[in-house]
Amino acid sequence: MTIIIDNNYKLESIFPISIAEADCMGRVKPVVLLNFMQDVADKSINTCGVDLGYEDIVKKGLGWFLIRYRVEFDSDLKNIEELKVQTENRGSQKLNALRDFEVFDNFTGKRILRATTSWLLVDLQSKSLVNISKDYQKLIKFEKREDDLILQKLKSPEVFDSEKVFSVRYDDLDVNNHVNNTVYVGWALEALDFEFRKNNTLKSLDIYYKHEAKYGDDILSQVKYNDKISEHVIKNAKTNEELCLLRAEYV
Repeated sequence: MTIIIDNNYKLESIFPISIAEADCMGRVKPVVLLNFMQDVADKSINTCGVDLGYEDIVKKGLGWFLIRYRVEFDSDLKNIEELKVQTENRGSQKLNALRDFEVFDNFTGKRILRATTSWLLVDLQSKSLVNISKDYQKLIKFEKREDDLILQKLKSPEVFDSEKVFSVRYDDLDVNNHVNNTVYVGWALEALDFEFRKNNTLKSLDIYYKHEAKYGDDILSQVKYNDKISEHVIKNAKTNEELCLLRAEYV
Protein backbone atom coordinates (compact mmCIF):
# COMPACT_ATOMS: atom_id res chain seq x y z
CA MET A 1 0.00 0.00 0.00
CA THR A 2 1.28 3.45 -0.98
CA ILE A 3 -0.32 6.71 0.16
CA ILE A 4 0.47 10.41 -0.17
CA ILE A 5 0.81 12.15 3.20
CA ASP A 6 0.57 15.89 4.03
CA ASN A 7 1.16 17.11 0.46
CA ASN A 8 2.38 16.02 -2.97
CA TYR A 9 5.98 15.99 -1.74
CA LYS A 10 5.57 13.34 0.99
CA LEU A 11 4.69 9.70 0.44
CA GLU A 12 4.82 6.42 2.37
CA SER A 13 4.64 2.72 1.55
CA ILE A 14 4.29 -0.44 3.64
CA PHE A 15 6.57 -3.41 2.97
CA PRO A 16 6.21 -6.86 4.57
CA ILE A 17 9.53 -8.55 5.36
CA SER A 18 9.98 -12.08 4.05
CA ILE A 19 12.39 -14.60 5.54
CA ALA A 20 14.65 -14.17 2.49
CA GLU A 21 15.05 -10.46 3.29
CA ALA A 22 16.68 -11.10 6.68
CA ASP A 23 20.28 -12.16 7.27
CA CYS A 24 21.60 -15.03 9.41
CA MET A 25 21.16 -12.89 12.55
CA GLY A 26 17.52 -12.09 11.76
CA ARG A 27 18.28 -8.51 10.73
CA VAL A 28 16.74 -6.90 7.66
CA LYS A 29 19.50 -6.74 5.05
CA PRO A 30 20.76 -3.19 4.35
CA VAL A 31 20.38 -3.72 0.60
CA VAL A 32 16.72 -4.63 1.14
CA LEU A 33 16.15 -1.39 3.06
CA LEU A 34 17.76 0.67 0.32
CA ASN A 35 15.69 -1.10 -2.34
CA PHE A 36 12.51 -0.22 -0.45
CA MET A 37 13.63 3.40 -0.16
CA GLN A 38 14.43 3.52 -3.88
CA ASP A 39 10.99 2.12 -4.68
CA VAL A 40 9.23 4.80 -2.60
CA ALA A 41 11.42 7.53 -4.14
CA ASP A 42 10.41 6.36 -7.62
CA LYS A 43 6.72 6.49 -6.71
CA SER A 44 7.09 9.86 -5.01
CA ILE A 45 8.66 11.69 -7.94
CA ASN A 46 5.51 10.89 -9.94
CA THR A 47 3.31 12.79 -7.45
CA CYS A 48 5.02 16.20 -7.39
CA GLY A 49 3.51 17.41 -10.68
CA VAL A 50 6.75 18.59 -12.30
CA ASP A 51 7.14 16.01 -15.12
CA LEU A 52 10.15 14.39 -13.47
CA GLY A 53 8.76 10.86 -13.16
CA TYR A 54 10.37 7.91 -14.93
CA GLU A 55 8.10 7.92 -18.00
CA ASP A 56 8.46 11.70 -18.37
CA ILE A 57 12.24 11.80 -18.29
CA VAL A 58 12.66 8.71 -20.51
CA LYS A 59 10.85 10.58 -23.29
CA LYS A 60 13.45 13.34 -22.95
CA GLY A 61 16.43 10.96 -22.87
CA LEU A 62 17.15 11.75 -19.21
CA GLY A 63 17.86 9.60 -16.18
CA TRP A 64 18.02 10.07 -12.41
CA PHE A 65 21.33 9.17 -10.75
CA LEU A 66 21.80 8.86 -7.00
CA ILE A 67 25.07 10.52 -5.94
CA ARG A 68 25.25 10.67 -2.13
CA TYR A 69 23.63 8.92 0.82
CA ARG A 70 23.70 9.50 4.58
CA VAL A 71 21.84 6.94 6.72
CA GLU A 72 21.60 7.03 10.52
CA PHE A 73 20.16 4.00 12.31
CA ASP A 74 18.12 4.44 15.50
CA SER A 75 17.69 0.78 16.39
CA ASP A 76 18.60 -2.77 15.47
CA LEU A 77 17.05 -4.36 12.40
CA LYS A 78 16.17 -7.67 14.10
CA ASN A 79 12.77 -9.35 14.19
CA ILE A 80 10.92 -6.84 12.00
CA GLU A 81 7.85 -8.17 10.20
CA GLU A 82 6.72 -5.06 8.36
CA LEU A 83 8.31 -1.70 7.52
CA LYS A 84 6.75 1.68 6.84
CA VAL A 85 8.97 3.76 4.56
CA GLN A 86 8.34 7.50 4.28
CA THR A 87 10.03 9.89 1.87
CA GLU A 88 9.97 13.65 1.39
CA ASN A 89 11.03 15.46 -1.76
CA ARG A 90 13.08 18.40 -0.39
CA GLY A 91 13.34 20.11 -3.76
CA SER A 92 16.22 21.41 -5.85
CA GLN A 93 19.51 23.05 -4.97
CA LYS A 94 21.32 24.10 -8.17
CA LEU A 95 22.16 20.85 -10.00
CA ASN A 96 20.99 18.61 -7.16
CA ALA A 97 17.66 17.25 -6.04
CA LEU A 98 17.45 16.38 -2.34
CA ARG A 99 15.28 13.68 -0.80
CA ASP A 100 14.85 12.52 2.82
CA PHE A 101 13.62 9.22 4.25
CA GLU A 102 12.37 7.78 7.53
CA VAL A 103 11.77 4.06 8.09
CA PHE A 104 9.65 2.63 10.93
CA ASP A 105 8.71 -0.76 12.34
CA ASN A 106 5.08 -0.65 11.21
CA PHE A 107 3.84 -2.76 14.12
CA THR A 108 5.60 -0.99 17.02
CA GLY A 109 5.91 2.47 15.45
CA LYS A 110 9.58 2.58 16.42
CA ARG A 111 11.78 4.49 13.99
CA ILE A 112 14.49 2.33 12.44
CA LEU A 113 16.44 4.96 10.51
CA ARG A 114 16.47 8.34 8.85
CA ALA A 115 18.39 9.23 5.69
CA THR A 116 19.12 12.01 3.25
CA THR A 117 20.11 11.69 -0.40
CA SER A 118 21.34 13.81 -3.29
CA TRP A 119 20.42 13.11 -6.93
CA LEU A 120 21.45 14.38 -10.35
CA LEU A 121 19.41 14.46 -13.55
CA VAL A 122 21.58 13.43 -16.51
CA ASP A 123 21.22 13.55 -20.30
CA LEU A 124 21.89 9.88 -21.10
CA GLN A 125 23.29 10.59 -24.56
CA SER A 126 25.57 13.58 -23.92
CA LYS A 127 26.25 12.66 -20.23
CA SER A 128 25.70 16.33 -19.37
CA LEU A 129 23.97 17.42 -16.17
CA VAL A 130 20.57 19.09 -16.19
CA ASN A 131 20.26 22.28 -14.14
CA ILE A 132 17.19 21.20 -12.18
CA SER A 133 16.66 24.54 -10.43
CA LYS A 134 16.70 26.38 -13.76
CA ASP A 135 14.90 23.94 -16.06
CA TYR A 136 12.24 22.78 -13.57
CA GLN A 137 11.32 25.96 -11.73
CA LYS A 138 7.98 24.56 -10.55
CA LEU A 139 9.89 22.17 -8.30
CA ILE A 140 10.23 23.59 -4.80
CA LYS A 141 13.60 25.01 -3.78
CA PHE A 142 15.52 23.30 -0.98
CA GLU A 143 15.26 25.03 2.40
CA LYS A 144 17.64 23.93 5.15
CA ARG A 145 16.23 22.78 8.53
CA GLU A 146 17.95 22.65 11.90
CA ASP A 147 17.69 18.85 12.19
CA ASP A 148 18.84 18.05 8.63
CA LEU A 149 21.33 15.22 8.21
CA ILE A 150 24.63 16.28 6.65
CA LEU A 151 25.97 14.51 3.58
CA GLN A 152 29.54 13.53 4.42
CA LYS A 153 32.66 13.92 2.29
CA LEU A 154 34.44 10.61 1.74
CA LYS A 155 37.98 9.82 0.66
CA SER A 156 39.67 6.60 -0.35
CA PRO A 157 42.00 4.89 2.19
CA GLU A 158 45.62 4.46 1.13
CA VAL A 159 45.86 0.83 2.30
CA PHE A 160 43.31 -1.97 2.71
CA ASP A 161 42.88 -4.98 4.98
CA SER A 162 40.97 -7.26 2.60
CA GLU A 163 39.30 -7.38 -0.79
CA LYS A 164 36.99 -9.44 -3.00
CA VAL A 165 36.33 -9.56 -6.74
CA PHE A 166 32.88 -9.67 -8.32
CA SER A 167 31.52 -9.70 -11.88
CA VAL A 168 28.56 -7.57 -12.91
CA ARG A 169 25.57 -9.84 -13.57
CA TYR A 170 22.49 -9.26 -15.69
CA ASP A 171 20.39 -9.11 -12.51
CA ASP A 172 22.57 -6.28 -11.16
CA LEU A 173 21.35 -3.88 -13.87
CA ASP A 174 18.62 -1.26 -13.59
CA VAL A 175 16.33 0.25 -16.23
CA ASN A 176 19.20 2.46 -17.48
CA ASN A 177 21.35 -0.65 -18.14
CA HIS A 178 23.69 0.43 -15.35
CA VAL A 179 24.36 -1.34 -12.07
CA ASN A 180 21.63 -0.49 -9.56
CA ASN A 181 22.91 1.70 -6.71
CA THR A 182 22.03 -0.86 -4.02
CA VAL A 183 24.33 -3.46 -5.63
CA TYR A 184 27.40 -1.39 -4.76
CA VAL A 185 26.42 -1.54 -1.09
CA GLY A 186 26.15 -5.33 -1.32
CA TRP A 187 29.63 -5.54 -2.88
CA ALA A 188 31.07 -3.33 -0.15
CA LEU A 189 29.55 -5.19 2.81
CA GLU A 190 30.35 -8.60 1.32
CA ALA A 191 34.06 -7.78 1.61
CA LEU A 192 33.74 -7.57 5.41
CA ASP A 193 34.97 -10.38 7.63
CA PHE A 194 32.09 -12.76 8.46
CA GLU A 195 32.49 -12.52 12.25
CA PHE A 196 32.84 -8.73 12.14
CA ARG A 197 29.63 -8.35 10.18
CA LYS A 198 27.78 -10.92 12.28
CA ASN A 199 28.71 -9.30 15.59
CA ASN A 200 28.33 -5.61 14.71
CA THR A 201 25.22 -3.53 14.09
CA LEU A 202 25.15 -0.58 11.70
CA LYS A 203 25.03 2.88 13.29
CA SER A 204 25.52 4.99 10.15
CA LEU A 205 26.22 4.58 6.46
CA ASP A 206 27.68 7.14 4.04
CA ILE A 207 27.89 6.46 0.30
CA TYR A 208 29.36 8.43 -2.59
CA TYR A 209 28.65 7.14 -6.10
CA LYS A 210 31.37 8.35 -8.50
CA HIS A 211 31.11 6.34 -11.74
CA GLU A 212 28.88 3.69 -13.24
CA ALA A 213 29.52 -0.01 -13.72
CA LYS A 214 28.10 -1.98 -16.64
CA TYR A 215 27.37 -5.58 -17.55
CA GLY A 216 30.50 -7.71 -17.84
CA ASP A 217 32.74 -5.45 -15.74
CA ASP A 218 34.94 -7.05 -13.09
CA ILE A 219 34.60 -5.29 -9.75
CA LEU A 220 37.14 -5.02 -6.92
CA SER A 221 35.69 -4.41 -3.44
CA GLN A 222 38.29 -3.28 -0.88
CA VAL A 223 37.85 -2.57 2.83
CA LYS A 224 39.91 -1.02 5.64
CA TYR A 225 38.96 -1.49 9.31
CA ASN A 226 39.37 1.15 12.02
CA ASP A 227 37.86 -0.23 15.23
CA LYS A 228 34.07 0.31 14.82
CA ILE A 229 34.42 1.87 11.36
CA SER A 230 34.88 0.26 7.96
CA GLU A 231 35.94 2.22 4.88
CA HIS A 232 35.21 0.76 1.45
CA VAL A 233 36.22 1.41 -2.13
CA ILE A 234 34.52 -0.19 -5.13
CA LYS A 235 36.71 -0.15 -8.26
CA ASN A 236 36.71 -1.34 -11.81
CA ALA A 237 39.19 -4.22 -11.43
CA LYS A 238 40.70 -3.72 -14.91
CA THR A 239 40.99 0.08 -15.05
CA ASN A 240 41.34 0.76 -11.29
CA GLU A 241 38.77 3.53 -11.64
CA GLU A 242 36.95 4.27 -8.38
CA LEU A 243 33.21 3.68 -8.76
CA CYS A 244 31.90 4.10 -5.24
CA LEU A 245 33.16 5.06 -1.76
CA LEU A 246 31.40 3.89 1.39
CA ARG A 247 31.95 4.42 5.10
CA ALA A 248 30.08 2.45 7.76
CA GLU A 249 30.06 2.98 11.52
CA TYR A 250 28.91 0.27 13.96
CA VAL A 251 27.80 -0.26 17.55
